[in-house]
Amino acid sequence: MAVTSKKSRLPVYIVIGLFVVFSVAFVVILALTTESEMTADPIDSNELTADTYMTEVSALLEGADAANGAILVEKYGCIACHRGETVAKIAPPFVGAAERAATRRPPLTAAAYIYESIVNPTAYIVPEFNAVMPLDYANQLSERDLGDVLAYLLTPDAD
Repeated sequence: MAVTSKKSRLPVYIVIGLFVVFSVAFVVILALTTESEMTADPIDSNELTADTYMTEVSALLEGADAANGAILVEKYGCIACHRGETVAKIAPPFVGAAERAATRRPPLTAAAYIYESIVNPTAYIVPEFNAVMPLDYANQLSERDLGDVLAYLLTPDAD
């Protein structure tokens, strides 16, 4: 019967120790992070104008491809929560999004509201839904992709 020396177990103990240290550090950092640090500050409704976000939105929509936007909402899994008339009522459906967006947060245009909903999903929460949209979608999308998704959601056939 072979006896394992204590030296041969040392790398295992080191790995376990590092795992514990990193796990504790992660929990401490997470606990110390405030909710305000995790979300962007929404623009106050009293500060909104019809031009709010329009500089960014206009640049994003210039040459945007709605057909690619349809592919991207599939790729990024947006449709899991936004497809059709979902029974679970997780998130507002894409069907009719442009029409609803035009009236959702006056005086924002439909394009500005949809843009804000993607880059700062906690700025306005639709009353019958919870704030469950991941906060990092805007960071995952390139400007081109964001423009394409906006163009798609502004089309009447978005579903």
